[in-house]
Amino acid sequence: MSLKPIAMAALVVASATALSAGQRKPPKPPEPPPIAPLVVSQLLDTYRAGRFDEAVRAVENAPDRIGVNLRPHWSLDSRPWIDAVPADRSKRLLTAAALALETEGIRVERGEWGHVSGEILCPGTCVLDWAQSLLVERGAADAAEKSWYLAVASLVGGVRDWRYLQRAPPPTPPQNAPPGAIMAGLTERALLRFPGDPQIRLEQALAAAGRFSTTLEGARLVNDPTNMVITFGGPGAGVRSAPTLPPREAAAAMLEALVPDTTVGAEAQMRLGYLRWALLDDPAAQRALQQAAERSPVDSDVRYLSRFLLGWIALQAGKPEDAIPQLEAALLARPDSQSAALALATLRLQKGEATQAYATARASIDKRRTDDDPWRLFLYGHHPLLQSRMAAFRAAVTEALR
Repeated sequence: MSLKPIAMAALVVASATALSAGQRKPPKPPEPPPIAPLVVSQLLDTYRAGRFDEAVRAVENAPDRIGVNLRPHWSLDSRPWIDAVPADRSKRLLTAAALALETEGIRVERGEWGHVSGEILCPGTCVLDWAQSLLVERGAADAAEKSWYLAVASLVGGVRDWRYLQRAPPPTPPQNAPPGAIMAGLTERALLRFPGDPQIRLEQALAAAGRFSTTLEGARLVNDPTNMVITFGGPGAGVRSAPTLPPREAAAAMLEALVPDTTVGAEAQMRLGYLRWALLDDPAAQRALQQAAERSPVDSDVRYLSRFLLGWIALQAGKPEDAIPQLEAALLARPDSQSAALALATLRLQKGEATQAYATARASIDKRRTDDDPWRLFLYGHHPLLQSRMAAFRAAVTEALR
């Protein structure tokens, strides 16, 4: 049967249109913003040579706009440099991942974690995701890679971006997810590289608990403030699907599972105590904090925070007589720390012990410039460890680049 002329014409037009569409070039991606006078290959050469400070200082000295513009250039400009020397490729992958982390430290310090440039949507998470993919590309995980994860956890804790650090991937990726979209949080990906590692599991647990740890003027959580899904990553686990516990209980379960561990157990128990208090369970909070304080050996900061929190809970319950010995014990663990010292001075003044109150408060004030009271940074996870972790990271990178 022959086609009618009109139908035949329509078919020809449709075929031509389809052919034209098939031959049409995809739209050209936008050009990355300028970064002059910075040159990515030169920065990488400097860092690869072990002149870490020099490479980082070049980015520090550039205008902030240039520093933000640098982000999309990492993935675009680094690949030719990485592939230029095949025999050195693994070390060059590490170099790029390391320098990307160090430059993101500058951006966080200057309040630019989420800033983007023009049409290029590449905030800090974009750079770190790219850097993590380079570490995976190197092959077997090693000490340098682990130290990278720990340093990132401390850095991101400073901006409290818990969702970046801990985010369970959905059982089935959404249909509208872009190709290559990263569904899991960084700690879930780290556990795939270091299954069951207690330090990384603690970072995962802190990020999960961080969503429920913020209180307002002593008021505690009653309703779940998020609809975020939390995956319980147990021993040997990387990423597990559908949690069986509500998010807040899953966060508590992560911490509780780490309590027996000899390296991170005391801190996990102390953090669990605070989380239980924030979730209105004072008896469970007090049990966890008391046990954390009595563990030996235990970090002085953990012992201080455990005792301080026991005193804080007693104060919130209207029991100042119970709070005083706990605050005194906190100051034995960490003398003159301001949060415990000022709370104890206030209680002593209320009892009419003005001389003792003054001495306690004065000692803490005199030490103010040298004391980093861990309670002040408690809600920022391991951000207080950033400096020491970056030093450990550089040491591991130095060893790996030899």
